[in-house]
Amino acid sequence: MRALLCLAFVSSTAFISSALAAASMDRGDAENLKDAVAGQYRLASGLDVRLSLVDQQLYADLNRHYRKRVFPVSPNLLSSQDGNLTIEYLPEGPVERILIRHQRFPHGQRLGERSWLGK
Repeated sequence: MRALLCLAFVSSTAFISSALAAASMDRGDAENLKDAVAGQYRLASGLDVRLSLVDQQLYADLNRHYRKRVFPVSPNLLSSQDGNLTIEYLPEGPVERILIRHQRFPHGQRLGERSWLGK
């Protein structure tokens, strides 16, 4: 398990995604990004979020009840198909980090978990 730093930004305001529509990545770069970003990230709250590779598909597990598939859209940027969730990978610096932006995170649900029940 990799313990990495995660910055989370959950917002009800719209996230401008014009870069998502214009960006395209070749298959090799997309696979490299998915491999690089997969892991478990620690929030400032002490809870964790996880990016998992399952059958070469990348999923963001934001808590036990919210899993979303994300796709590489540009170097160091992933997005859900609907664009509501974006994850920016920030590998530079002393520790790898991600920045999560979610336009409509379900109300009343906390972001992150203490454990993943063996998964």
